[in-house]
Amino acid sequence: MSTSRKTVVADHLREALTRGDYQPGDRLPGEEELAERFDVSRATARLGMRILQDEGRITIQAGRGAFAADHQPIIHLATPISGGSDSERFEAGYQPHLREAGYYQVDEKIKVSLDTMRPKVAKRLRFDADENGPYGGLVVIRSCDRFVEGGLWQSQVTYFPFSIANNTALMSPERLDQGVSAVLRELGYREDWNWDIVGARMPSQDEADSFGLGPGIPLLVQERVAHEGERPLRFTETIMPANRHQLLYSGGDAPEELLLMASDVNIFER
Repeated sequence: MSTSRKTVVADHLREALTRGDYQPGDRLPGEEELAERFDVSRATARLGMRILQDEGRITIQAGRGAFAADHQPIIHLATPISGGSDSERFEAGYQPHLREAGYYQVDEKIKVSLDTMRPKVAKRLRFDADENGPYGGLVVIRSCDRFVEGGLWQSQVTYFPFSIANNTALMSPERLDQGVSAVLRELGYREDWNWDIVGARMPSQDEADSFGLGPGIPLLVQERVAHEGERPLRFTETIMPANRHQLLYSGGDAPEELLLMASDVNIFER
């Protein structure tokens, strides 16, 4: 029951699903058939099928078999919309969208801490120790873990220079219903522009365990730095399992209902 053998089974099923050999609701070959086809034990075939179950590509029903699922990754609205919602507004944006997709147990846990800037954070926030006051090297860390049906779904961490976040609502471990950008505006800071970098990497073992990921599933990592003029105001890093998320960006004067308009877009469509 080596990882390589069960992965062979999983890869075969995944390719068949991607080609459209099985439509949502279609029954897949059983453990016995897969075991014979790939010369593995039924236990190995079962483990291979569970990889696809973890990815959301199939459902396994006790006594009935495995069936192709209607695999619909959740849209992550990466671009804030003027007057609308974005991924950083949980109750107004992210939570309702998940519920529309059929996920009802949705929760968010927030933690706030204070630390010195790690090199990565200092680089994003362009921190230069020689040009800052005594608290310049401190950063306020606001972490939001989002859970769906009891499992970790998305992790988002925002770093603020201490000089900006000290003694403000940004240091409270309470949900900011109006969003981080609105809080910064109330404090007199204007987010004029931002840049994003999106990449994919394999999870560490701790991350795979936390997200409940099967073998071979990468994480999407979205980094955003928001500026007022030339001054960085915050650095936000969002980590998402690639099999559960699609990132939606927009340009121009996008309508507030963009998330609804794009809700049926699926990169797995053939």
